[in-house]
Amino acid sequence: MRMFKHRYALIWAITIILWIATVTLQHYRERQGCSANNFIDSTSARLVKIATKVGISKKLWAQEQPNFLLDEVYEELKDILGIMGQQPELDRAEKALESPKSHMSTDVCPEKYIEKKIAKDDPKYIFYRRIGFYQENCTDVPEFHTLLTLVYNFVHYDSKYFQHIPSIFHDVNKLYPNIRIIAAIPDTLTLNQADYKDTTIIKLKKSKAESSIWRNLTDRVQTKYVYIGRNVIKFTWFDRLERLVREIGNLEASVVSGAYRTLVSGVWSNGCEQSTLSNYQLVYRHGYVISMEECLVCHHVHGPFVARKSLFHENHLKPLTTAHSMFAEWFLRLKDRRHTVTSCPDAMSFLTDETNLPTEKDQWLGVASALQIEYIHVGGTVLEFSCEEADTGCKNVRAVGKALSTCCIKELSDGVKLVMKKCREGGFLCKLQAGTLLGAVKFNSVLPWELDADIIIHCNNFTAFGAKYKSFFKEQGYKWRLSEGPRSFNLYSASNWKVEIFCDDFMDVEEFIAVGLSPTRIEFDGVYVETVGNPGLHARNRYGHEIYQHVQHWIDIKGSSAAGFYGSAAKTFSKCPTPGHHACLDQYIPDGNLMFNMSKRG
Repeated sequence: MRMFKHRYALIWAITIILWIATVTLQHYRERQGCSANNFIDSTSARLVKIATKVGISKKLWAQEQPNFLLDEVYEELKDILGIMGQQPELDRAEKALESPKSHMSTDVCPEKYIEKKIAKDDPKYIFYRRIGFYQENCTDVPEFHTLLTLVYNFVHYDSKYFQHIPSIFHDVNKLYPNIRIIAAIPDTLTLNQADYKDTTIIKLKKSKAESSIWRNLTDRVQTKYVYIGRNVIKFTWFDRLERLVREIGNLEASVVSGAYRTLVSGVWSNGCEQSTLSNYQLVYRHGYVISMEECLVCHHVHGPFVARKSLFHENHLKPLTTAHSMFAEWFLRLKDRRHTVTSCPDAMSFLTDETNLPTEKDQWLGVASALQIEYIHVGGTVLEFSCEEADTGCKNVRAVGKALSTCCIKELSDGVKLVMKKCREGGFLCKLQAGTLLGAVKFNSVLPWELDADIIIHCNNFTAFGAKYKSFFKEQGYKWRLSEGPRSFNLYSASNWKVEIFCDDFMDVEEFIAVGLSPTRIEFDGVYVETVGNPGLHARNRYGHEIYQHVQHWIDIKGSSAAGFYGSAAKTFSKCPTPGHHACLDQYIPDGNLMFNMSKRG
């Protein structure tokens, strides 16, 4: 967890500085009297703004969004300190945070970097007769074989790899005598457990779920650490198990992995992925942002890894449909709980050529369903999951304080687009109105917290529109209801989304048409539809101040009406009913639209 502690340390340090500065200013006022009031008041106002920026920075950092506010905070604090005759020491503090001292593992002897050539007769370094790292001798650590158990699941390997399994066992026995191995193999494979030292072989049918097998294997481990041998096809001294165990202690990491190369094609990778789960989308990006002790900080690792056995007790592997889904969900959970996951690329495993994150949809269905994910971006491919597959139908996601799913938004937007299409085909004057127009102006779609949709049709067209299309909408599955208001009706979708259509005697589009201009059209969920002449001006005049910041639906937060609502409403989101869910609105600052971009383009 150390990485996350230092990630937020600077923000908390600045928060403490703000508190100290506020107290100091109060004492300064008491000592200097009224003559200092102007300076105190102006500085206090600046501190309030700084504190606001720090709060925003915390949310931007949590979302992994670009954040330039801390630079402004630093300059503001430096200026205030300068006025008070002080010099900031934040540079030194930042440097200390960037290069934190490592903890020292008490389970494995430490490494040392030597500046002389390694002995040529050392079998482990026969290919590296140069300067480098080596493990020091020490006597105050446990015997290595008492610390670590290696577990393998070969049950679902392609049969072409079966010939390599005996060699893996023999090589482990040779390089790490007395270390325990627990392996699952297909029941069709003939291997004699007695041929291998300290090895337990479990024969299982291929019909047994991968996720179930991995949970069975980890439950059998009795040592402090466990090695999860995913996709391993050859074992060599390059696996460097001591290095992986050592860094769990040195880095306070929960998971330590290494690089890998595929056995046949020879492709090498550091195996480090960053993941972002937000607003019903999961995005993987290969690479790293920060490193420590020649190890990369990751969110997800591809290949084998070492972890404390206790980690699996505290974060159980869930019985999802595939091993890929199970480990993906597990790593996302570790990230959410601020565990540190690293890859140390100087350790390298030989893996099957199918090791990379898969791009087949069925491999990800389990995690999509478990976490309500509609799009997964992986390996340059975008996998899309239906409302049923991702469990994101309107009845499962509509709640005050949560963003609507793509699936739920689409049901409402489809109704709006269908009405606008029929208006255009029938030659009727129609336009987006109210919150539907505001959604188009701010998001080019439905507001992520919308409750209904509003469309205006010219009163001269109202009766004719109903007569022409009432039966059509019913055939499309919509319910048609006259509303209580004069000359208006409502369409209801299968999930009871309401599209309210009402008439107005004035349509500014008539003025455009009169001078030879076409109606203004605005993008709405992938298509362009007719709207008011100047959408930005209309929205600003109707809703008042700061309309591009966000306020939830006026009904949800007990407003009296929509008109002018933004001027008086607090720009904040309601508390999420399911804290920690990736669609919680309160994880975001109430401004901007990029975090709500749920397109397949990512």
